Amino acid sequence: MNLKKMHDIWISDLTHTEQGIVSRTFPLGASCVFSYAKKELGSEFNFRLFKFPSKLNEALSKKIPSMLCFSNYKWNFELSYKFALEAKKRDPDLITVWGGPNFPVEINEKVEFLQKWPAIDFVIELEGELGFVDLVKKLSENNFQASKLKKNENKIINTCYLNEDHLISGKIERIKDVNVIPSPYLSGAMDEFFDQPLIPLFETTRGCPFACAFCADGQASKNKIHRYDPERTKEELNYIAKKVKNMSELMNADLNFGMYKQDVVTANFIREIQDKFNYPKTVIVATGKNMPQRIIDVASIIKGWQLGASIQSTDADVLKASNRQNITSSAYKKLIDFGNNSNATKTYTDLMVALPGDTKEKHFSSLKWSIENNVRSIRMHQSIMLIGTDMASKVTREKYGLITKFRTVPGAVGNYEIFGKKHPIAEIEEIIVGSNTLKQKDYIDCRIMDLFIQTFYNNYLFEEVFALLKSINVSTFDCIVYMKNHPELYSDTVKEIIKDFVSGTIDDLYESLEEAQKSVLTPEIMIKYIEGKLGYNELLENTVRLFNKFEDSRDLMFKSVKGTLKEKSLLTEKVEKYLVELERFVTLRKNEPLVDIGSIKSSTFNYDFEAIRENDYLINPNSMPLLETPSKFDFYHDKEQQKYISNQVKMYSAQAEGMGRLLFQSDSRLLFRSFSKSG
Repeated sequence: MNLKKMHDIWISDLTHTEQGIVSRTFPLGASCVFSYAKKELGSEFNFRLFKFPSKLNEALSKKIPSMLCFSNYKWNFELSYKFALEAKKRDPDLITVWGGPNFPVEINEKVEFLQKWPAIDFVIELEGELGFVDLVKKLSENNFQASKLKKNENKIINTCYLNEDHLISGKIERIKDVNVIPSPYLSGAMDEFFDQPLIPLFETTRGCPFACAFCADGQASKNKIHRYDPERTKEELNYIAKKVKNMSELMNADLNFGMYKQDVVTANFIREIQDKFNYPKTVIVATGKNMPQRIIDVASIIKGWQLGASIQSTDADVLKASNRQNITSSAYKKLIDFGNNSNATKTYTDLMVALPGDTKEKHFSSLKWSIENNVRSIRMHQSIMLIGTDMASKVTREKYGLITKFRTVPGAVGNYEIFGKKHPIAEIEEIIVGSNTLKQKDYIDCRIMDLFIQTFYNNYLFEEVFALLKSINVSTFDCIVYMKNHPELYSDTVKEIIKDFVSGTIDDLYESLEEAQKSVLTPEIMIKYIEGKLGYNELLENTVRLFNKFEDSRDLMFKSVKGTLKEKSLLTEKVEKYLVELERFVTLRKNEPLVDIGSIKSSTFNYDFEAIRENDYLINPNSMPLLETPSKFDFYHDKEQQKYISNQVKMYSAQAEGMGRLLFQSDSRLLFRSFSKSG
C-alpha cells in the first residue's frame, strides 16, 4: 500500500484589517495560481486559499503546511513576512514562497532583497502559475527539502532564490493560452468571499503594451497581450451577478480596457447582467490609452463605467522622463465629452505630483487642462517608488535629484495575532516629495491645490456653481486658485483642516525605512496609527472633513465665486440674486446626503430649477427671468438611491478610510438628493 504523504500547500493574498479592509477586492491573482495548481497537481496535494490574517492564524494554530505562499504587494509585504517568520520558527522545514510585483528587476537588487528577508525561500516573478507548478514539482523531486533543491541549483521557471548568496534564476516564461487556468469563480474557489464586503474582480486579458517607468506592468516581458475565451468571461460575469450580496460595484483588472475589439463583446456581457440582475451599478476598470473611438463604442454599452484615462501629467518633458505615452488631447477630449453625456458614473483622469521633472507650474497646468476639458473627477496621487520600476532605479534618482521620504501605507498598520501572540506590523512605502525641479514649498502648494480640487470640484459637490461660471466665461480653475490665494476667506474650521492636511503631508514622514519601522512599531506610536491619529490618507481624510463641514465649505465656495466675479467686474445684481438662491438649493441637495435618507425636505424658489437642470445648470442669470410665482420643490432620495447608498455604506464601513473611499469611488449623483416640484 502506498501511504505517500499528502503535502499541504496554502496560498494567501493577505490584507490588513485592523483599521478596516485595505485590499478590498477578491484575491484574483492568488486564486488563479491556486486554481492552476489544483488542476495540475491537485491529486497529490491539499491546497487552501486565504485572504484574511485571522483565518490564516486560526489554520496555522492547528497545523503547519509544507508550503506557505504569499502574494507580494507593497500593502501586505510586512504582514505576510511576519506570518512566514513566525511559522518558520515553529517548523524550520516550512517552505515559503512569494509572488507578485513587489520585487526588484536588477540582479544585484534581487540579491540584496533576498539577503534582507531570509524567511523567503523562493520568489516567483511575473505570472505565477507556471513558476509555482514547476517549483512544486522540483520540490517533490527533492523530497520537499528546500535546502537540497537550492544546493542542486535547479533552475525553476520564473523563480529566484539564493544558494549561499548566489542568485539562481530560472527562465522567464508566460502562459500563452491563459484559458488553461481554470476559472476560480466557476470552480467555486471564490465562493467564500461573496459573504465578505469585497468587490468582485475579474480579468479578460493579461499584459500591457506600454512601458511607463512608474508602473510594475511596464516591463518588456509583459508587453504581449493574452486574452481569455469570451464564453468563459460571460459565464464568470453571470456567476458573479447571481452570487453577489449587498454590492453595487464590479472591478475589471484589465490594464487597457476598451482599446481592443474583443472588449465590445465583454461590454455586451456586462450590459446583459446589468439588465437582468440590476448589477453592477458601477464598473471600475482602467481605460485604454489608444483607440478612443472604440473606447467610446464600448462605453456606450456599459452603464456606470467610470470613463476616463490616466494622463499623470500634460507636460511633455515629465512624460518623457516617465516613458509615458498619453492619448492625444483631441482624442481625450472626445472621450470625456462622450462620457459626460453617457451612462458613465463620472469621467476621470489620474494625475501624479512630483514625477521626475515636475514643477508646481506643470502640475497646476495639468490640473487646469483637466478642468477645462470637463473631466468630472481628477484623481490626484503622490508619486510612489515601487520596487521593480525604472523610476525607483538609482540612475533615475540621481538624474532628477529625487527627494524621497518614507511613510506608512494608509490603513496598513495593526496588531495581529499569530500563534497566540500579538505582533505590531506596519507597511512602509517610499514617496517623492521633491526634486531638482520641485521645492518643498511648491510641493505643499501642489498638495493644497489637490485638496481643494478633490473637495470642491470633484464628485459634483458644486457642479451647479461651476456651470454658472462657465456660462459667463469664467475659468473654474481660476476660481479655485482664488480660493487658495485668499485664506482670509477661510473659517476657523477650514483653517484647522488645511493646517492638519499640511502636517499630514510633510510631518508624518521618515528619512529611511529603518527609521519608519523603528518609530511606528513602538507601542505608544502604534496606538496612534490604529486610532487614525497618524498614518491616514491625508487627502481622503481631509476631503471627508470638509465634506462633513458642508456649511463651512459652502460658504468658502460662494465667497470665492463672488470674489472671482467681483475682480472681473461680473458680479451683477442679477448674478448675486441667483447665487443667494443657488446656495440654498445646493444646501438642500447636498448637505448631509447620507443622513436620514428616507426624509423629504422642501423649500420655495424664484427660479425654475427643473428647467435649469435640463440645461445642465448652464444658465446666465443676467438673461434669465425669475418665475412669476415662486415654486416649491421637494428634495429626497428615491428608492434606487436609498438602496445604492445602503449598499455603499455597508461595504465601505468595513474598509480602511471608508468614508473617503466611498466618496472617491461612488456615483455621487446617486448620493445627492433628487428634487422635483411639489404637488
